[in-house]
Amino acid sequence: MIAKIIKQENGIYLFLQTPQEWKLYGGLYSHRLFNYYIITFFAFLIVVFLFALVIKSILPLKILRKEIRKFADGQTNISCKISQNDEIGELAREFENAAEKINALNQSRHLFLRSIMHELKTPITKGRITAEMVDNPLYKERLCNVFERLNSLINEFAKIEELSSRNYCLNKQDYVLKDILNRVFGMLLLDKEQIQELFLLPSENYLLHCDFEMLTLAIKNLLDNALKYKIKDKVEIKVEGDNLVIANFGAPLPYSLKDHAKPFFKDNKSNKNGGLGLGIYIVKSTLESQELKLDYRHEKDKNYFLIQGIITNTKP
Repeated sequence: MIAKIIKQENGIYLFLQTPQEWKLYGGLYSHRLFNYYIITFFAFLIVVFLFALVIKSILPLKILRKEIRKFADGQTNISCKISQNDEIGELAREFENAAEKINALNQSRHLFLRSIMHELKTPITKGRITAEMVDNPLYKERLCNVFERLNSLINEFAKIEELSSRNYCLNKQDYVLKDILNRVFGMLLLDKEQIQELFLLPSENYLLHCDFEMLTLAIKNLLDNALKYKIKDKVEIKVEGDNLVIANFGAPLPYSLKDHAKPFFKDNKSNKNGGLGLGIYIVKSTLESQELKLDYRHEKDKNYFLIQGIITNTKP
């Protein structure tokens, strides 16, 4: 079809042509077109007005999205009060109510854990004082180490609680691998003879960029599991590129690393006592808080746990 508008002095005409016929429509005068322009202009204004109303009604969604993002990042002091009485206002009020309930649960959990740790501190302190009264120097040292370890466990639980509630402030600096391992061996209550008997250590010193407390907690759990589940020989601590590797001879993980990283995960296929099932979960959580990744592989009857990207360079 061909359509043309023909303007003459006596009027405006519309010409339509098809392969079969053609037609000419007349009587489209300028004053009528002006009326059409007026109607179109007012229709456009009405559309713009309705569009502005829609934008104004959904604008609180942007505020609500920001508050939800803040709450997801761990900020609890959010406010989603919207005066609208439509579905958006109701959604904002329900989210604020849910946030208040979650905050109340977190505060009660925090208070409960702090109370437990406070109550445990008292008998540990009394036991430590009693251990100092033992005459035998060897027994005295061992008992004191046990109570010191119990006290450090309470501090570890406090760090884990702060990490899970996103209240822990990271302090990432460069540390020497030897210093980190010495702290870990102290946490495991191992002396020099036991260290030489149980571990193969790297011959060189390396620099690691990390949070000292969080990384020692992660490596302690990895070494504890490596000692618990090894079937022969020593546990090896080595460096591959920029990865810190902990390896031991043992059966492969019966489940995926993702499954073992779940809190309170129980290995029903193993005859050994797996504790609370928090070891790999603690490792993964402490590493992820530092933007590090835990990887795993099993080759030639050996388990390899890798902390990726932790090594910065070799320290002379």
